[in-house]
Amino acid sequence: MTRLALFVIIISMNSLWITRMYEYKNTPLALETAKKIIELKISHQSALLKKYKVSIVEKNMSEVLKIEDLFLIEARAAKTFWKEFAILLPAYKFKSRKPHNDDIVNKLLDVGYHHLTRIVGKILNGRNVSPEIAFMHVARTADSEPLVYDLMEMFRSDLIESEVLRFLRLKKKSLLTLEQRDIAHFLHEVNERCEKRYFLKDFGHCHTYKYYMEVQILKVIKAVNHETIFEPIKLPTRHDSRCRR
Repeated sequence: MTRLALFVIIISMNSLWITRMYEYKNTPLALETAKKIIELKISHQSALLKKYKVSIVEKNMSEVLKIEDLFLIEARAAKTFWKEFAILLPAYKFKSRKPHNDDIVNKLLDVGYHHLTRIVGKILNGRNVSPEIAFMHVARTADSEPLVYDLMEMFRSDLIESEVLRFLRLKKKSLLTLEQRDIAHFLHEVNERCEKRYFLKDFGHCHTYKYYMEVQILKVIKAVNHETIFEPIKLPTRHDSRCRR
């Protein structure tokens, strides 16, 4: 197969996906899938805080009738989460999540989230899925990837927020500046989390977190292609001894 022929096939597949995604986005199914994504995000944030003996009430999605309702619930949950998150990092005087802010915690979150977008984007690219149309996020520029931002919601807490807490709380002295070596070390630890193995009951085997991510994303793609509601697989809250390498 020539490079031109392969390029034409990829373009054709992307066009088909965009058409299906556009049609799906304009059905009630899209709201239900978006609810599943946000439920998963909030559930994983709650699980993270529980590891530090902090309990928060998970939000009820049953009364969400439109996307604006979902955004409101997400915003309220985020406000509670970041308030408790800040308490766990008293040395850094972190107040709230503010992208591109100068404080160490926000800078590290920015670095982590950017790394996560690359991982999710690579998974989508490997499936020839265009990220141009999403359930919740909207394209702001010509090269925006809103679907990447939608899908990464499911993995933020497990990979980035968890590691920011662990990374900074282990420091004997609070960081005053974020050096390149700190960033490299942090990203190395995030990648290690991607390779951590869990026993996934749906498969009856141990698999890496990266595999879990790929399956979740494929299930979203399948929901769109088959016009159904996304049904996520569950990730164990504890590391299974059967999966130790």
